[in-house]
Amino acid sequence: QQANFSTSTVNAMTERRRARQDIPRPQVFVFGEIEGAVPNWPLTKLYCSWRLVFDSTKWWVIQGETEGETFTSNVGPHGFCAWNHPVGIHLALKALQGWPRIEFVVRGSDSHGRHRLAGYGSWALPSTPGTTEVLCRCWRPTGTGLLSRLRSYLLGIVPELQQNDLLSNPAGSRPGLRTEDSVDVLLRISVVHQNFKPNGLETGAELWRSGAS
Repeated sequence: QQANFSTSTVNAMTERRRARQDIPRPQVFVFGEIEGAVPNWPLTKLYCSWRLVFDSTKWWVIQGETEGETFTSNVGPHGFCAWNHPVGIHLALKALQGWPRIEFVVRGSDSHGRHRLAGYGSWALPSTPGTTEVLCRCWRPTGTGLLSRLRSYLLGIVPELQQNDLLSNPAGSRPGLRTEDSVDVLLRISVVHQNFKPNGLETGAELWRSGAS
């Protein structure tokens, strides 16, 4: 059965549809620095590889880099490796699911020049606008036997993940894996929202399951 609409009703529906189409997509600006890290003994130099991960079916990049690497920094007199590595990216989205996370792989070397993994880390960007400074605790796999610990201590051989994609799912990234705390990475990140309210999006302590028009 075909519904009959008056001319005024059709015009009103058309105007509402046009108004929704004229609303620009919600956008997120992320900028700040990976300031540095507190190393764990016996490492005396550190560098960090990072990447921003998100649901690419709901988010896309307008401008900026989603991955990078710091320079190698020596431990300073206060026990801190300073990088001051800039991070800046402009994203658009059509839904809040798959909110971005930043992942780290920190590596370094000791006073004998032996290179080894320092730790893995993952941190979800704040869902509310503002500036956040956080110390992100990293971890690394550790052997279960005495031989593994001796190899790590004497030779600098540390187990590593075969797939870094496991970091994207912190709840299931370490099933049955023995780990230990390692380096702490210091971040200062600012988040700016644009066009959220016109699209009916809200963020807070928990992300609402609403999508953009």
